[in-house]
Amino acid sequence: MLSLKINEILEQQGRTPYWLGKQTGISQNNIGKICNGETSTIRFDTLEKICIALDCSINDLFTTDNQQLKRLLTYQSKLSELQNKE
Repeated sequence: MLSLKINEILEQQGRTPYWLGKQTGISQNNIGKICNGETSTIRFDTLEKICIALDCSINDLFTTDNQQLKRLLTYQSKLSELQNKE
């Protein structure tokens, strides 16, 4: 299953869901649902706002228990790192 790991990223950065809501303009109610895994859909523009606020890639936001998908996410993340170095 694919899930978001925004809480982990916020914790690593010493930030809160409240901060993320203020930075993105996303309502606190929606940020809470997103962070707590209480939503089954998320819009692309919402993901983009979160990535910009957290200064991360889209790949950084997701985790999965599906091994094949996990390998693909890891591969994509490594490609992004290489492209950013150029």
